[in-house]
Amino acid sequence: MRTDTRPVCYGYGRHSTAKQEFTRAAQRAKVKAYWRQHLKPKGVRWGGFYYDKAVQGAVEFSEREQGRQVYTLARPGDHVVVSRLDRPFRSVYDGVKVIQTLSERKVRFHSLDLLVDSGTPMGKFFVTILLAVAELERAFASERTSEIIAYRKKHGLPVGHRPPLGWKIVGTRARDSGMKRSTRRFVVDEQERELVEMIYELRQQGMAIDQIVLWLMRQDEYPCKRRLDNYKAVEWAVAAKELGFPKQTDGKRMVKEWRQSVKPPSA
Repeated sequence: MRTDTRPVCYGYGRHSTAKQEFTRAAQRAKVKAYWRQHLKPKGVRWGGFYYDKAVQGAVEFSEREQGRQVYTLARPGDHVVVSRLDRPFRSVYDGVKVIQTLSERKVRFHSLDLLVDSGTPMGKFFVTILLAVAELERAFASERTSEIIAYRKKHGLPVGHRPPLGWKIVGTRARDSGMKRSTRRFVVDEQERELVEMIYELRQQGMAIDQIVLWLMRQDEYPCKRRLDNYKAVEWAVAAKELGFPKQTDGKRMVKEWRQSVKPPSA
């Protein structure tokens, strides 16, 4: 229970891997400077800076570890301050819901990049509009990403960081090589395919998957950088072999499609 009746300012930030100006130190410095200049003179005391490290923006504010603490600690008359509006929220629903809930609890929300103060009618209006615009921009970005992924899959180009089973990625990214285009492409991984062929042969001979897993844990005849000594990986190997080693980077989806088309031997 709080014994000090003065209102509190809680700063909040979220990790950004892309832009160095959004580091924890940078976000905290901006928030605390705002508190010193605008809130401390009004008798608002500092309640600390809460920072979520490795959390996706799509996770709702109240479901993040540090966001949940701020959400729980804030009391009527308190303030929640962020350096940028995209740090706490990544959807209209989450943003409007949290800000409205805080406002109903008489907690004021401040976003420094837009000089927004939810305690004013104009601030509430701008918050709703700007969050809607941000949501629309993300929808467009997501659509463009989907189109790029579809194009790369169609032309047999790498999509993710890990290649499909039976393949390996050679070449370099454009950003790593300094060239205009990436030279990364799929090529056959002969060593991995040899191991997959052996797994498939053992399965066809009637060996149970758990027995194959034990064999994989002990064998050293077939070198393979990728670990296949578990039930799901063995199933993935059998599916890849029967489907002709497709360039399907989503292993779970490939196994699902394989199950629908081929009934595997019982374990």
